Amino acid sequence: MASPYGVPSYQGPFGYNTHPAGLTIHKPPPARPVEPFAFKSSPFYELRYQLGKTRELDIMTSHRNTEKVELRASELQMCLADPSMKVLVFCANGTTPVQDIAFPYQCELRVNGDEVKANLRGLKNKPGSTKPVDVTSMLRLRPPNYANLIEVTYALTQKVPVKFYLSVIICKTTTVEGLVPQIRQKIRKEHVVDEITQKASDPDVVATSQNLSLKCPITYMRLKNPCRGVKCNHIQCFDASSYLQMQEQSPLWLCPICNKATPFDQLAIDEYARDILARTSESTEQVTIEPNGEWALTGSKKDAAGTKSQEASFVDDDDLVVYENPNKSGYGYAQQPSSAAYLGTPQSGASRDTSAAPRSSSKRAAPEVIDLTFSDDEEDVQPAKRPRYY
Repeated sequence: MASPYGVPSYQGPFGYNTHPAGLTIHKPPPARPVEPFAFKSSPFYELRYQLGKTRELDIMTSHRNTEKVELRASELQMCLADPSMKVLVFCANGTTPVQDIAFPYQCELRVNGDEVKANLRGLKNKPGSTKPVDVTSMLRLRPPNYANLIEVTYALTQKVPVKFYLSVIICKTTTVEGLVPQIRQKIRKEHVVDEITQKASDPDVVATSQNLSLKCPITYMRLKNPCRGVKCNHIQCFDASSYLQMQEQSPLWLCPICNKATPFDQLAIDEYARDILARTSESTEQVTIEPNGEWALTGSKKDAAGTKSQEASFVDDDDLVVYENPNKSGYGYAQQPSSAAYLGTPQSGASRDTSAAPRSSSKRAAPEVIDLTFSDDEEDVQPAKRPRYY
C-alpha cells in the first residue's frame, strides 16, 4: 500500500504503521507473522516491528551455546529518521499468552563482537524485574547492506522447565520526562481531607496528629511531582519522576511505601501535597497534619523555645572577661566576683570564645583565690613590689 507521501508502507505484526513520514528505505522488509505469545506491555516502549522470527534457545545442561541474529542495516533505517525508535532484544521463558522479560541466568550478549553492558538477571527471585536490552547505539545503520550480528551466549538452562525464546523488535520508546505529563489522574485536595477526617473519626483509632514528609522516600529529595497509587491507603507521596526512573531500571511497579502493585495507569498526582509544597519554602522537610486535615509547620514552637533556652544559657556563663590594659606594659587583670586572674599575654577581644569547648550544663563555681599581695599586719610587712619588665 502506497503512503500519501509517496513512500512504500507496510503493516508490522503489531498493527502499527512502521514508517514515519518522509522516510525512504531501499527495500521494506516483509511483515512477520504474530507470535503465539506476547511480551508484557510497558509505558516505556511500544512494540512496532519484529526483526526476523522468534528463536528458541535449546536447553543446555552442561555446555555453552550461542544463538546468532543477523540484521541488515536496510531494516533499521527507521531508527535514523526517528531517534525514539530503538532496537530492543527481548527474551522470555514460557509459552503463556503474556510473558515477563527473562534472560538465562548465565547469559552474555554481544553486538558486532562487543559485549553489551546490561543487567540481564534483574532482581533475585523477582520475575519481571529486568527489561529488554537496547542495542541501537551498537548497531551500524550505514551502509544499507551492512550485516549487523547479535550473539546471545548462554549455558546451564536445565533448571528451567521450558525453553527460552529470543526476539529482536523495533520499538517506539518514551523517556521518563515524557511519561510524567501523561499521568492524567489526580487526587483532589478535598478528597484527601475527607480521607484524613474519616480515619480520625474511627472509634477504634485514637486521633492524633501525624507528620507528612515532603521528601521522596526513593531519593530523599524534596518532592516535585507528589504522586501515589489510587489504591494506596496512605497520604505519604513519592516523586513521580523518581518512581518512573526506578521502574525503568527494574520494572516491578510496586509502591515504595506500602509495596502494593502500582502500575503506570494507577498513578495519580496528589493535589493536597502539591498545595503544601507550593506554600512552603524549599528548606521545609515535613509538616504536621491534624486530625481535621489542617496542616502546620512541624516544630516551629519547639524550635523557638529551644533558641530562647540556648540564649539564657549563654547569659548565665561566668567565664572570665578579658580586657585590654591601657598600661604600657600591656598586662592587666580580669576580675570576677570573689576571684582575680593574672593575664600573662595581652588581649584585645571583648570576651573569650566559648564555642570551641563544650559548655557545662551546670554553673561553674568561682575558684577560690588567695591574695598574697598584702598581709593583715600592714605595719610589719611592706607591700610586694610589682616586677619590672623590659
